[in-house]
Amino acid sequence: MKVKRYVGETAQEAMQKVKSDLGRDAIILNTRKIRRKGLTGFFSKPLIEVVATIDSDISSKPAKQMPPTPVNPAFQSKEEHYDAPSFIHELNANMKQNNQTVGQNNQYMATSFNAAADEAIELHIQQPLNKAASVINEQSKKEDDMDFSPNEIGEIRNMLNKVYDAVKVDYESNKLSETAKSLLERLEKNEVDRVIINDIKEDIIEQLSLEEQQDQSLVSDTIFDILNKYIKDPKPFVLNKNKKVVVFIGPTGVGKTTTLAKLAANMVLNDKKKVGLITSDTYRIAAVEQLKTYSEIIGVPLSIIYSPTEIVNAVKNYDDKDIILLDTAGRSHKDQYQLMELKSLLSSNIDFETYLVLSATTKFSDCVEIIKSYSFLDDFKLLFTKLDETSTFGILLNIAYVTKKPIAYITTGQSVPDDIEIADKVKIINNLMGDK
Repeated sequence: MKVKRYVGETAQEAMQKVKSDLGRDAIILNTRKIRRKGLTGFFSKPLIEVVATIDSDISSKPAKQMPPTPVNPAFQSKEEHYDAPSFIHELNANMKQNNQTVGQNNQYMATSFNAAADEAIELHIQQPLNKAASVINEQSKKEDDMDFSPNEIGEIRNMLNKVYDAVKVDYESNKLSETAKSLLERLEKNEVDRVIINDIKEDIIEQLSLEEQQDQSLVSDTIFDILNKYIKDPKPFVLNKNKKVVVFIGPTGVGKTTTLAKLAANMVLNDKKKVGLITSDTYRIAAVEQLKTYSEIIGVPLSIIYSPTEIVNAVKNYDDKDIILLDTAGRSHKDQYQLMELKSLLSSNIDFETYLVLSATTKFSDCVEIIKSYSFLDDFKLLFTKLDETSTFGILLNIAYVTKKPIAYITTGQSVPDDIEIADKVKIINNLMGDK
């Protein structure tokens, strides 16, 4: 495989160079504007750079002979042949290593294949991609010797990731029975993330032969066992004298205040515990009034704090309580000031048990951004609300898979104190697999 860069005054000029040098079968890996060298480059029209590749095995016509553009020798590969299983497994290893280098969260943000992936599949370029992935991986470790910048290597790696995913889907389709595909489609309909489904496919292929995959019960049990490993056992609140302050955090509109009231009511009415409430949500008058109404109905005291420094005294005033529930203001994951205020509150010398409250109706990509904004948290449990407002449950698995945190509670309506329950992992998995 040849990987070359071409620079032109315009996109048409750069593309003409690609066509003249590599022929009609050239594959465009990346295009971008680059600044001309020297001080005058700041005031001049940028140049257009095109990174392209060609595989000699698929070229239908020989490229027009022109003086070669200088290219890193590492990209000038010899002809090699790979069998499909070897290609998949080796490229899989390369891509997983690359994903770890770029950042673990990045792989969860991919949503669709681009045109480059579709073209690659159509042209059957699996073999040269294996070589390219290996070379790029080695080159990324030797930045001083690269003709390409680290950013360019990253762009090419991302393209290869997408191509690899497409190739992998094509390969795995021949290794999965119709029974297995049918069960996996249920997960897709439940909006389970593609990365997780791909991992499940790999496990099925590794654990079951095609003949064994004809047994629906066996395949179903295998998928259940795989999902069971992805979701941790639920960890609801357990009374602990050294950790009796429970804080609820999360974005706006997920139902933190109502959820706190449900737990408080259950602890008072069913567990006969002495409960104290604290709220720092002074941004919304309605939120304070709502919690005050709940506290009066339940018969528990409520304290209001207006700054993070007041939390210590507020907790001391509840020394006679078995448990203290702290409600916080909904924070936009894009509002850094509010997040720093929350961080200051949680950095006080108090041992909190933290629940990150998320709505089951929130998009997975938005949930990932929310979780990243709370990266300052050392530990937390998940609490999902509004399961009654969605028909898909993939978000529960997706977030449990990404965070590796247990799901403690779920809520299924607005009724206080009824519509809350300890998360049941078996019920969650059964729902994901289409068994309501």
